[in-house]
Amino acid sequence: MRVKKAHWAMFAITVAIIICCMIAIAVFAGFKHEDVKFKTMLVSMVIVLIFQYLIADPIKFVILSLDRMLWPPRIYIPPRSDKDEKDEKQEKEDRRDFLKQRLSSQRSNLMLSSRYRNWSLNEQYKMIALDLFTYGQYFLCLMCLVLVTRDQTLYHNTRSITDLLMYNHTDYTGLKEVYFLNQLFDFIESTLVIAFNSNSTKGSAPGWVHAEQSVLLGVIRLRQLRVDNPEIGLETPKFSEMHYMPDWQLPYRKLHYADKYWRIYEPWIPVKLSFEFLDALLLNFNHVGSLNSYPELAGYVSLLARSAANSMKVIDYLIEYHWLTLNTSAVFIDFTLYNVDVNLFSICTLRVEKTPFGGIVPDVQVESAKLLEDVDQMPYTGLLALLIYVVVFILFSQTLAVKLWYEPHLLKSIWNKLDLFIFLVNLMVMVLVVLRESLVASMMKKVEGASKMEFIDFRRPSRLHQFTTITIGILICITTLRLWRVLQFSSVFQLFTRTLYSAWAAVASTAIAIVIFLIGFCFAVVTINGNNSSNFNDFVKSMVMCMCFSFGFSAQVKPSELFHGGKWLGILLYGVLAFVIIVLLINVFVSLINDYFTLAKTIRDAEKENRISFFEFLHVEFSGLCGCFHKLPCFRRNYVRRGRTVAENVSRKLDSMDRRRAMRERQRQGYYQVASPETAEDALLAYKDRGEKLVNVGNVLSTQLILLNMYLFDDDVVWQQAQQAQPEAPDPEADWEPEGTPPKKNRSQDEAEA
Repeated sequence: MRVKKAHWAMFAITVAIIICCMIAIAVFAGFKHEDVKFKTMLVSMVIVLIFQYLIADPIKFVILSLDRMLWPPRIYIPPRSDKDEKDEKQEKEDRRDFLKQRLSSQRSNLMLSSRYRNWSLNEQYKMIALDLFTYGQYFLCLMCLVLVTRDQTLYHNTRSITDLLMYNHTDYTGLKEVYFLNQLFDFIESTLVIAFNSNSTKGSAPGWVHAEQSVLLGVIRLRQLRVDNPEIGLETPKFSEMHYMPDWQLPYRKLHYADKYWRIYEPWIPVKLSFEFLDALLLNFNHVGSLNSYPELAGYVSLLARSAANSMKVIDYLIEYHWLTLNTSAVFIDFTLYNVDVNLFSICTLRVEKTPFGGIVPDVQVESAKLLEDVDQMPYTGLLALLIYVVVFILFSQTLAVKLWYEPHLLKSIWNKLDLFIFLVNLMVMVLVVLRESLVASMMKKVEGASKMEFIDFRRPSRLHQFTTITIGILICITTLRLWRVLQFSSVFQLFTRTLYSAWAAVASTAIAIVIFLIGFCFAVVTINGNNSSNFNDFVKSMVMCMCFSFGFSAQVKPSELFHGGKWLGILLYGVLAFVIIVLLINVFVSLINDYFTLAKTIRDAEKENRISFFEFLHVEFSGLCGCFHKLPCFRRNYVRRGRTVAENVSRKLDSMDRRRAMRERQRQGYYQVASPETAEDALLAYKDRGEKLVNVGNVLSTQLILLNMYLFDDDVVWQQAQQAQPEAPDPEADWEPEGTPPKKNRSQDEAEA
């Protein structure tokens, strides 16, 4: 014990000396690093330490194991020698340490009672405590990392750019004011050419008229999707993939000078053949529009230029050769903005859908992302949260690996499968982050050497960033679900789990009935009012609006929206929505859950056992830690005389205890109907606990007297007497009897009395 304390003292002194030396060098040596370089140094140190912990140490232990296996050391047998004074002194100290440990264990036994001897419950609480420590700290670290790394400026940047592109402003026209397809080139000229070149000077990047800090990366890309036959109407269109000459002339001819003048022929050639494998992997999705779904990797593309004059030449060329015709189904305008002040990329996609009725349906999609967020640019709080999360994740992975390595049958449990899934999702997040950083680095090199007529597609890293965000959300969800198993020590969670287990069949059948009725009602509302109300023009939107109205969010639904089929029919539909769905069906669903909850509570109360709670278990299990806290000055209780002697204070305390005991007796006898009457089993357990506590107090006092004698007198004599007079531990399974019963006599006592 003393050797261990000495080692800890030497370790603390060494660490203190190292820290003091580092502080002195940093303060008096005269050097000072920049924040970015200092963060880079810290990250490098952490990477080296993690490499040593995860890779170098296992390799070292493997080499040492092979060395011990192939060349085992010789066994050294020390020669026997008589004990000297030093050995005797060490033996005496060992005796005292042994008695101190025995005294500590006997004091801990004072906290035990009959309720603590439910060994199966204690093992269950022990596993819950281990899970709570492992997954609780992991969940807290994950939440802190997410809260620290989330940027609130993303929402404001997305909203402001969407408003600037959608609505009219002083210097240019908004996309919402474009009503016909022939107005699209005027919008491109005023909003995407002049507005992005008004603040630029010679040799500088184009700036936006309403946001000078937002810089246009690359050029703007125009992409249209054409149908083979514009007379199809609202049926699912078949988009054209044919090769054309300028002005959409056929037959297509490949001229020998087409490669030299490829910009002239590019708007008439489908773009599908020019995409890379990474585009097919990340951008192979459909834009869901108001009328149709439009593929991303299809269409005819034309690129604008960086300067306003060259961009106007491209627009004039497209107008002259009728690039937009009746066959045009949708036009997409893609470009990327970079805000230097907040280090944000804004990937903008403007969509215009041509309807069979002559008008167009505009839409603006803006996705904001921090793609250049390296560790050397993160704040110190983010670095600290990331470091703590990495350490906690390593400990979590180590615990999971050890548990599954020694007990592989535990993988059959759904909770251990969930742990393994959490580990795999973490690895997926790391892989996505590494791929995104490498892709962004390659894109930035491409920006440095980009030509004037090159479209730099930042949608690929943005797509990876979106996948990473979704994966982190899934990780948070499954980690929260894993805490459900940890929180099963609480009676509320146990009751809720039992309620769900017993009521799932009835609740599921009731929910299916509600969904069937709601689907029929939504079909009726869409059929009657869908042509005149934006909230009910689609079945999915109608379902969402009815569900929101059912749960109290009625601000978005007006009664007048249901009255397009007639006044009396509208009153009937509104009555069905307000009373049948909300009052009848939803209340039946809630009442059913409440009934099962009450039944589960009744069963729990009937099965009530004399058991300890989880917090009582923790108080006994970690009594040493609680004792350390109680030794602090703020928790220490001092003796206050209050002008009385010690005997008077003791007498007052005993009188107070007697009064409380008498009050409980009166309550038990029925004077106050507050406490329930004590059963015979409870009285027997209380009698056992009092007897065991008296025996434990006697053992504590005996050990304290032995220690005092060893400090005052000869250790050897006192030690021999202590070994001879050591009392036996009480048997917890002995048959105790309530107070008032005479003690049993054995056979020798009967013979002696006779």
